[in-house]
Amino acid sequence: MRKHFAAVALAALALAVTASPSFAAAAVTGSNTIDSGPALIHGRQITDPSQAQALLAAYWTPERMRAATPADEPSEGDPALERLDRPGNVGEPVDGARPATPITTLTGSSMSPRALNLTKATGRVFFTNSSGVDKSCSGSTINNPAGNMVATAGHCVHGGKGMGWHDNWVYMPGYHNGSYSDGMWSAYWYTSPDGWTKKSYSWWDFGFVNVHKLGGKKLVHVAGGNGISFNYSKWSSTVLMGYPADPPYDGTDQYHCVGSMYPRGFQQVGFNCFLTGGASGGPFFRNYDNTLRLGFTSSVIAHGPDDKNYGPYFDNDVAAFYNAAKNKQP
Repeated sequence: MRKHFAAVALAALALAVTASPSFAAAAVTGSNTIDSGPALIHGRQITDPSQAQALLAAYWTPERMRAATPADEPSEGDPALERLDRPGNVGEPVDGARPATPITTLTGSSMSPRALNLTKATGRVFFTNSSGVDKSCSGSTINNPAGNMVATAGHCVHGGKGMGWHDNWVYMPGYHNGSYSDGMWSAYWYTSPDGWTKKSYSWWDFGFVNVHKLGGKKLVHVAGGNGISFNYSKWSSTVLMGYPADPPYDGTDQYHCVGSMYPRGFQQVGFNCFLTGGASGGPFFRNYDNTLRLGFTSSVIAHGPDDKNYGPYFDNDVAAFYNAAKNKQP
């Protein structure tokens, strides 16, 4: 986890949301396969959304959320092994989904002036790992057909090699200073590569979570949904966003950096930004629109040193995982 801090460079970026070409199914290359499973609450699968909500609302008290520590990030991977394990499956740039604004009116918490507006489509994640320790991460909503998806890091849904899926998983869109006026959304189903769940490789460190309805409503209808992009240039203007929780941050606010991402390793990308532990799973946004407060998720924060954030490159392989998860619902 990152421990040091430097001022976050803030410069407003408002790129127009573009139309999407048709999106074809993609297959996973290399030795990796899709791993998925039901989310558990206190070690049990709960299929009833109301029961899941009641159990997790009772568990995630303000005191427990404050005590949660940032999720442990994976170590740097071997570049040679990365090239062999994930040889690359890059096609034409394509958007798997386009952004969708909430059906309800934007009512985000009042915040101090900032270069980019608070978005409800990025949020804070809490879970209990297989060692029984409460942890925090970040994530972004995706406008999938089922209207219920969160994109995050693999280590924010599963402990990696020799471990299991996390327990008591919740997502709070637009979380700010202990407030989550747009709800606490409980996980229903996890999808992640076995390159992460069985091998703990950093270049496969991503996951998708389908959540239960809350009060009969879908997540995307309440918080809005970002688009998701695959195969775009590794050199591009980007907004990085998340909830850093290691000092000097405390996880209570949504922070961002604006700049350019760049290639890192074979199938990873990097961004020079001072977001500490807890920001894991936060989105790399392509074409972030500061008026709509939405963009296209094109990677997720997975690991890095103090002053950099690295994530898996979203290519056709990642598209295959998105396709496997996009229609899942209870």
